[in-house]
Amino acid sequence: MDIHYISRPELDHPDMIAAWPGMGYIAKISADYLRRRLNARLFAEVTYFHNMLVYNKGVGELSPIKHRFYAAPSRNLIICVGDAQPSIPEESVRLAEKVVELAVDFGVKRMWTMAAYPTEYTDEPKVYGVCSGEDMKEFLGSHGIKVVDEEGVVNGLNGVVIGVAKSRGIPGACLMGDIKYANVPQHLSSRAVLIKLASILNLELDTTLLEKRARRLDASIRKRLEVFEEETDLLPLSDKRPEYIS
Repeated sequence: MDIHYISRPELDHPDMIAAWPGMGYIAKISADYLRRRLNARLFAEVTYFHNMLVYNKGVGELSPIKHRFYAAPSRNLIICVGDAQPSIPEESVRLAEKVVELAVDFGVKRMWTMAAYPTEYTDEPKVYGVCSGEDMKEFLGSHGIKVVDEEGVVNGLNGVVIGVAKSRGIPGACLMGDIKYANVPQHLSSRAVLIKLASILNLELDTTLLEKRARRLDASIRKRLEVFEEETDLLPLSDKRPEYIS
């Protein structure tokens, strides 16, 4: 597992964002949207392989996963976006160490990741934070991000990278957005996280497109739920599950 450099951008102790697919796809959506809006350029890759053999017509090959590093020198920012997460915990740590190795090489000053915070929110999604130290707590608070008080875990690379970065002296935080559906892209939650991240990094970022996608998706989900409820109401009484027994 090596870092392959395509070029070496000129950066001065940049911030770094690292993101992999997870619940609600918040991290992946956010990082991909940001790198496109900033016109960040690919400069390095780490190739990793799925724990499987993919075959077609009896011929098998290993399935590669790309973890790509993009640079936005005008914003002094590195964005790492991974296609998928390793299926084995030990490999997640190895990959996190490789990502942080690049961060150390470029003198990264802060590491940022994103994740989902499953709730039953009713209005606009909120953003919470888990960070690597007391100084970061104060920093997040100054940007209106509530640091989570209770105990919990951030699963996968979006959490592991923050821990590995801390061990190498790089402070960091994971910003978590409210989500309603774990397996449905949560564009509105991604937008909420990006707004906070843009404030932290002093970026001007238009998130209108994310909001439009979110509204269309929510309307589609509501329509499907209405159809499901109508079909359920049409079932014979004998096929319906009783709400109570007395």
